[in-house]
Amino acid sequence: MSGSSNDADLDPVRVAHHLHVQVAEFGTPQRAAAERAYLKSTLRHLGAPVPAVRRVVRNWVRHHPAVVHDDLFAIADALWAEPVHERRLAAIELLQAMPRRITADDLPWLDQHLRDCHTWALVDPLAGLVVADLAAREPDPVMPMLDEWVTDPDFWIRRSALLALRSAVRRGDQLDRLFDYAETLLPDQEFFVRKAVGWVLREVAPRHPREVSLWLREHIDEISLITLREPLRKLADGDEIRALYDARRNPAG
Repeated sequence: MSGSSNDADLDPVRVAHHLHVQVAEFGTPQRAAAERAYLKSTLRHLGAPVPAVRRVVRNWVRHHPAVVHDDLFAIADALWAEPVHERRLAAIELLQAMPRRITADDLPWLDQHLRDCHTWALVDPLAGLVVADLAAREPDPVMPMLDEWVTDPDFWIRRSALLALRSAVRRGDQLDRLFDYAETLLPDQEFFVRKAVGWVLREVAPRHPREVSLWLREHIDEISLITLREPLRKLADGDEIRALYDARRNPAG
């Protein structure tokens, strides 16, 4: 849906400012400094916790349930325009709260803004929730983009390719694509990519233990322990696979 909501309250700059002020009430300078250091962030931080940002955004959405596509993205753009971590998180939360407004026509926006995240704290919800929902609903236009992401020079985009499959693989779709991505990324030396491979395999393991176990065994000589630890938590034969991993690396016992 496009067009305008014809609501004076939906001036995007005003809405963004309103959300900023509300979120800032939950922040503290101490938390802002700690989070900025932890995330190695170059953004300004308000020091508001994620649940508070989500609560503020969801409350606004409850009062504006009919907001249309163009206004939604205009507000998201207004939030993103200022280099404030919580504003950008609020933009993502806003999109997440209204997933049906998002279509394949928004893929360029999603790609551009993922490349502007530079931290798991923004990449993970944007790729693993917003893009993942769209990928599950509209796989035909989205999957070709993810196929490009998985070999992107930017490791955050490679991580995004995996996380964007989460919704689909939870319902049993795109398993072959997930295993293809995981195999492609096995040589990747980036911690955040290796961890993401493990996380998504961990989510698949309870529903498809045989397939995940077989894949791990077939790649036991290539897989990193960072990746392996995650799915082993959900597999009945996890101890056996871990022993196989240790034996391959310590053949002398």
